[in-house]
Amino acid sequence: MNHARIAAEALRFRLGTFASGTADQGNGATPHDSGFDATEAGEILAACGDPGVDSALRLLGETWQAAGLPVSTMDRPWSAGDAARLRTVGGVRLLDTLDELVTGVSRCRLPR
Repeated sequence: MNHARIAAEALRFRLGTFASGTADQGNGATPHDSGFDATEAGEILAACGDPGVDSALRLLGETWQAAGLPVSTMDRPWSAGDAARLRTVGGVRLLDTLDELVTGVSRCRLPR
């Protein structure tokens, strides 16, 4: 299981819950060339060792399993059905967990 890809898919999903103008387009960049790269962000999150990020990834995995989704598909693009099941099972706690990943990118990003 690739934690960087799981984190990237989670970020894409979370960004997709915002207004369509900020949703990830599946290629790692958001519209209007914002410069956000979900793949790079996922790699940052997987490598940083931040306790909040690690906890969020664990909670995401628990929610995924509670939704009855195959663990082997967690690091692949999430279907609309996957997203609906996650939201049903995870509710607000799921969004809080995903928000922890979003804020974790800022905490973990190495200065250039």
